[in-house]
Amino acid sequence: MPVEEMPKEGVSAYEMIELMMDKTIRGLFLLCSNPAVSAPNLNFVREAFRNLDFMVCSDFYLSESAEFADVILPATTWAEDEGTVTNLEGRIIKINKAQEPLGESKPDWQIQIELAERLGRGQYFRHLTTAREISDEFRLATKGGYADYYGATWEKIDEQDGVFWPCKDEKDAGTPHMFLDKKFYHPDGKAKIFALPYRPPAEEPCQEYPLRLTTGRVVYHYLSGNQTRRIKFLKDMCPEPYVEVHPELASKYHIQHEDKVRLYTRRGEAIYKVKITEAIRKDTVFVPYHFGHDESINLLTIAALDPFSRMPEFKACAAEMEKVEETIAQRTEG
Repeated sequence: MPVEEMPKEGVSAYEMIELMMDKTIRGLFLLCSNPAVSAPNLNFVREAFRNLDFMVCSDFYLSESAEFADVILPATTWAEDEGTVTNLEGRIIKINKAQEPLGESKPDWQIQIELAERLGRGQYFRHLTTAREISDEFRLATKGGYADYYGATWEKIDEQDGVFWPCKDEKDAGTPHMFLDKKFYHPDGKAKIFALPYRPPAEEPCQEYPLRLTTGRVVYHYLSGNQTRRIKFLKDMCPEPYVEVHPELASKYHIQHEDKVRLYTRRGEAIYKVKITEAIRKDTVFVPYHFGHDESINLLTIAALDPFSRMPEFKACAAEMEKVEETIAQRTEG
């Protein structure tokens, strides 16, 4: 591809959503991502998706984000594809195909190559017909770089049960412990350690919103829950979100275990059952974020971005809650 045609530096994921709102970005190709659950300030995110001229989603389940798409392309799961992934410890692992794709589904790489052909850029991808050929091209592209994959062949990954990068050639077994015997990638060979001053959350509790809201994971679900919420055992273990409340805070708000409360912030609101626990701070409430639609806690979270990483501040915002009084009819239906 000519250098002048290569894309320039982009923006972070949430900043892309902001650009959708003002029509700077008018179309979106979303691959196996579910920002309609995982992004903060979801009322804004949903409106941005509606504001797009055209949206395509490639996924293996109909996610909450796919519901906004004009076209949905059925992708394969990991068991129906092959290739390599790199885990957080830097180990390159090979995924072997366990079964053929179901129906008309295709691997993401094949979908993208076919799209490139239809969009007039197929000449850059026609030589790639298998996952292995893509892996070999990636190895060549990284040769000589800091993250050098060139020596991590499919055979070596199988033989060693994974290869740690950098792995520079066929004789190199990989680097399980970086910088153990070698210097850091700086002129003086030393690591650079930055001591950052404390910066409080963008939104602190106040009289109107006196509580701190934080979000996180539960052991039974993963990310937006698009897969795990479809597995019976995992759904049985954690069928719905809840709000953790300290006993002293619960007493102050006159609520008991499994009461329903309306939790709200400056951006949105949602109703949750109460789980009373001493594992939470007295001034803080916690809700897991794996759930979608009206149950999503990210309807309430703030989209303040870190000035350097541009990651949203999921873990802290100001909130308030109130007990929801159920009617007799609602209790009977339950």
